Amino acid sequence: MFWAASALVSQVQSVPGQWLARLIALVWMFGGVAFYTAQPTSTLTVQQMRGAIQGPADLAGKQVGTIANSVAVAYLQAHHAQVQKFVTPDLMYKALLEGRVNAGVFGAPVLLYYASHQGSGLVRVVGPQFNTLPVAMFFPAESPLRKRVDTALTALRENGTYQRLYDKWFGSE
Repeated sequence: MFWAASALVSQVQSVPGQWLARLIALVWMFGGVAFYTAQPTSTLTVQQMRGAIQGPADLAGKQVGTIANSVAVAYLQAHHAQVQKFVTPDLMYKALLEGRVNAGVFGAPVLLYYASHQGSGLVRVVGPQFNTLPVAMFFPAESPLRKRVDTALTALRENGTYQRLYDKWFGSE
């Protein structure tokens, strides 16, 4: 679980060694953060409670933080935001809380987690989801893992575990 949490906020260069750990990591990373539904977002706005930003249309001309080399950089530049690039989400959150940026834009799972935990009561997720991208998992042809992962993800959705995990880590809608 530590590996999965680390992978959400940074680039991970290694994967768990055992097959069971890999399966749990896959279920956690893709099933637990809404990627299995193919409706994730690549960008979402987080702002301070007292801010005036309510959605993407309000970002033009504003100081907006995001992570360097993310897809959000080009999106924000195309929408005339004054982009400030950060190396890590934690630095972006700090700039937001200190008022150096008016909003932060990055991947929905990362921002939803922060707004539901460390940023609870300090920031909120606002506006519609935008710049959404389809996400999928792929396996080598004839991989025995494909059927097991599909079965596990389906079971998580059907028995309510998916929604409980989502609410716990990302807050309820």
